[in-house]
Amino acid sequence: MSEPSTFVEQTKVHLHKALETDDPDEKNFHLRNALQLCAWDDLTDRAEQNDAD
Repeated sequence: MSEPSTFVEQTKVHLHKALETDDPDEKNFHLRNALQLCAWDDLTDRAEQNDAD
């Protein structure tokens, strides 16, 4: 099983950094990373479900 807490914690860090910065480019960077981490977390969950079937 993967470590979902790793994805969750990394996502939280990026979201907090996005809130803290005033630079639109840096904010965009952190928001995109958070979204990508959510997508990867979903893919790993689906792969694990398929392996269990």
